[in-house]
Formats: sequence, structure tokens, C-alpha cells
Amino acid sequence: MVNTLKLPVGIDSFEKIRKNRFYYIDKTKLIEQLVETGGEVTLFTRPRRFGKTLNMSMLRSFFEIDADESLFDGLYITKNKELCEEYMGKYPVIFLSFADVKQTNYKDAIQKIKNCIVEAYRNFPQLITWDGFSEGERRQIMAVTSEMDDVTAQDALKNLSAWLEHYYGKKAIILLDEYDTPMQEAYVHGYWEQFTAFIRSLFNASFKTNPYLERALMTGVTRVSKESIFSDLNNLRVITTTSDLYADCFGFTEKEVDELFARYQKQ
Repeated sequence: MVNTLKLPVGIDSFEKIRKNRFYYIDKTKLIEQLVETGGEVTLFTRPRRFGKTLNMSMLRSFFEIDADESLFDGLYITKNKELCEEYMGKYPVIFLSFADVKQTNYKDAIQKIKNCIVEAYRNFPQLITWDGFSEGERRQIMAVTSEMDDVTAQDALKNLSAWLEHYYGKKAIILLDEYDTPMQEAYVHGYWEQFTAFIRSLFNASFKTNPYLERALMTGVTRVSKESIFSDLNNLRVITTTSDLYADCFGFTEKEVDELFARYQKQ
């Protein structure tokens, strides 16, 4: 009987793919390139179905504290032992996805963004009970709820980075997947000006004036003009489909497609 690997149709969780014997085309060279050449804030723009979310999941699995190193067994990145020893499992990772922020009005869109931020906080319940924080700091953490005001929400990722650095002694990595999904909805449904004003303040606090940030990575389908939400981010590096850098880290190369086809012809 042929020992086959299943095709991961519609699965964008790196951990699930690696633990459940799904076929995985190794894109871990992305980690090496990011460490060696990446800027403080990097935006990857690629069409849909180019593996953006899967790559973000992979990066989270690699960098986050207490990472499961076995997920990377046999993959490219493990050949770089020095890099793995220095970076694997060493950082608090704040992960968000705006993929589901598809509201038709400003109020609901902002509410969904706040819910995403609250969900990111829920990944670190230990912060609330840690005795290294004062009562005032704990109250600030607990004030990040779905009912928080806009200013609290805009500062929330920066503040979470600060609390994580205090707790772990390491600056945070922020991963934001599908950053532009709500932008498209805001444009289509006529609340662009209001929404981009909110997002500009959120991004400025999180990615520009954040001394607790190790690095940030964003993905999206489009690059929204720098004159709008990115006007303050002079530390932003944009990697588009025309960039040579990271060209083989998203989607499939011709060689990868041929190898995949040949593998499944034999089964």
C-alpha cells in the first residue's frame, strides 16, 4: 500500500497540515529571508490563493514562545541551525486576521476590528494574573473588551506589545493577515474616510511609534496608497508580485507544480 499524504484543500493552518499528514510544499526559506533581509514592518501583497495565510501561520508556529519544533522536522529552515537556535520559539507573537471584517457600515466594521484585538489578547491570559504587573496595569489589560472606545482600541496592540515585553523580556512580533479586506468593504460601501482615519491611528501606534515591536508582517491582496493609511509608516517595506525578493515564497513555482503532479501520478 502506498503511504500517501493528503492534499490540504482549504486548510491554511501550518500546525494542522504538519500534524495530520497533509502534503506541504516547503516555504520555510521565507523565515531565513525575513531574518536576513526583512525590515521592521513588511507588507506582502499577493493574489488570493497564493498561500499568504498559510505562510503567516507558519511564521507564527516558528517564532512564538514554546514553539513545537517537531513541526519543522525535515524542512529547509532546520538546516540553518544557528538561525533556529536564535529565533525559533523565542518571541511573543501577536496574531490577527482581518479576513472576516466584511461589514457594510462603519460602526460594525470598527466593532469587528475591536473583536479581533480582543481575540489577540485572549491568547495571553497569563498577563492578568501575573504578579509582575500592578493593579493599575491589570485594569488596563482587562479594559480591552469589545466595548472599549476607539482610542483604547487604537493603542491596544502597542500596549499589548509593551506588556508582553515586560512579561517575557522580549519584544513582540505582530502578524496581521488580510489587512486590506476591511479597506475594500469601506470603499465599496461608502465609509472609506471614517474607516481609514481609524486604521491610520491604529497602524501608527502599532507599527510606527511602538518601541516594543521586534518586527511586523502584514499580508493583503492590494497595496492601499501610502497617502492614506500608510502615510506615517516610513519604516514600511512593500513586497509585491513584481519583487524578486521572496518571489518563490508564495504560490507555487513551476518546479514545485511538476513535483506535485509527478508525486500524485505515482499513487
